[in-house]
Amino acid sequence: MILTILGFACLGHLGADFFSQWDRLPNKPLKCNMCLSFWLALIPLICVHGWQGPLIAAITGVTSETLYRIINRI
Repeated sequence: MILTILGFACLGHLGADFFSQWDRLPNKPLKCNMCLSFWLALIPLICVHGWQGPLIAAITGVTSETLYRIINRI
């Protein structure tokens, strides 16, 4: 489960960086690490983990934002 959370967090971070190059796209949920990670992970995690899926998706969003802040400090 830890690899799933980290994987979706990294995908959300990469996706937010990719979408940030276009000005016409909305800031949320496409350009926000936390939002994009949550929405990318929500449906697959609900399918795999049932009612715990939204909770794990929320943890994924927070993890993505934490990784983003740690990476920018280095």
